Amino acid sequence: MSDKTDFKIIIAGGGIAGLTLANMLEKFDIDYVLLESHNEITPQVGASIGLLPNGLRILDQIGVYERIRKFLMSKSNFHINDSNGQSVFLLPNFLKRLESRHGYPLLFFDRQWLLQALYANLQDKSKILTGKKVTHVDLVDGGVKATTMAGDQFCGTLIVGADGVNSTVRSEMFRLGHQLQPGYFGMDEEQHMVCHYICCFGIAQDVPGWVDGDICRTLGDRVSQLVASGVNGRVYFFFFSKLPESKYGKEIPRFTKEMKEEFVKKNANYPITQKVTFGQLYEHQITSTLTPLHEYVLKKWFFNRMIVFGDSAHKPNPIGGQGGNAAIESCAEFLNSLLSIKARRSGTLNNLSDDEIFNMFHEVQTARQERAAMVVKASHDEQSLVAFESPLKSTVTFKFLLPFLRHETALSKLGKPLSGARKVERLPDAGRPRTIPFVDELPENSWTWSTSAQLSLLTLGVGFIIGKYVR
Repeated sequence: MSDKTDFKIIIAGGGIAGLTLANMLEKFDIDYVLLESHNEITPQVGASIGLLPNGLRILDQIGVYERIRKFLMSKSNFHINDSNGQSVFLLPNFLKRLESRHGYPLLFFDRQWLLQALYANLQDKSKILTGKKVTHVDLVDGGVKATTMAGDQFCGTLIVGADGVNSTVRSEMFRLGHQLQPGYFGMDEEQHMVCHYICCFGIAQDVPGWVDGDICRTLGDRVSQLVASGVNGRVYFFFFSKLPESKYGKEIPRFTKEMKEEFVKKNANYPITQKVTFGQLYEHQITSTLTPLHEYVLKKWFFNRMIVFGDSAHKPNPIGGQGGNAAIESCAEFLNSLLSIKARRSGTLNNLSDDEIFNMFHEVQTARQERAAMVVKASHDEQSLVAFESPLKSTVTFKFLLPFLRHETALSKLGKPLSGARKVERLPDAGRPRTIPFVDELPENSWTWSTSAQLSLLTLGVGFIIGKYVR
């Protein structure tokens, strides 16, 4: 910085969390620099993204929603299929019904397209730097210094680690915590990160036999599938498989392309529908990968002038479609806390003390911790149910209860946790019509966001919700 007292945020990572935060900071003329490891800001990494009303409302506030609404499917039917591909539950017109209730639908599209929209929405793109992988972080007088793999150094007031599951900022945060304040972090903090499932996910194109507009959750024995339609013949797929035993920390495996092909060959005959198997879909894939699925919520998200959120701090199983939405919510809470401090300091963030930053970070984690933990647990429980880890419970749920569930009852239960999400407090709401208000639109204390409601998390597999009745 030209002056050590000038406020500036370093954002490590140009994914969904990093670019969302950049857009928010720009709205309030808060200085930052974003350091992205890839040589381009919107790489195609073969991933899709599901955005739900809780995340879309925030994106609408920062001007991004209209850029991505074009990816809404004109028709949609949500199916839960048994292990033979036969439908056991159908929720017709799912996306439009979700939108009429909550003001926003579900959007399922390429993750790359969201990154492109977030980047395009920025007015000043000079603050976005590519090919800058952060490898080291130092605490300096009144701030932080980030060093990249190429040796470039960047100074700021604080650093936000939005650099994903294998976060360098998180590792550096643990290192400095152990060194400067022994006992602040547990010595085995990273060993608490667990992997129960692996997943082959990707994008296919023009799959024969697939019904355009369908979203299918297919059940299985220690496996399950999620397949969703996208625009222009896109089909997004996830094949989940339970590990023989759970892995922790450094034991969590990584996979090669050869291992992925062997995985696909082994599971090719699993039906998705009665007309399409996993193998038949995979023949039309244009990009795919095999990856471990980490599940965790850090006990502490920050140390000194370093904080992590998004997948760096809270990582659910993707079956619930809430990972990206949770990252967006964390960005909003971070900005809310930052702007509150600015207001209390007569409109300036310059020369923030360590205590002020600690209080801000503590406020952010307090606001997000329980909800993030509920998202992770709900997604884990959903995966357990659809993969028949407890055969009796799953059989009762999907054979005897689910077929008789009323559509409006399902939508009501699915929507409760969406309404509990917060927004950017100092940006106007777009005011899109909806019949179900968000909790922050209600009179204070008129609605309680209970743990049981949070556990009703909207997932793309209605089964978990129904499973609550057979506990």
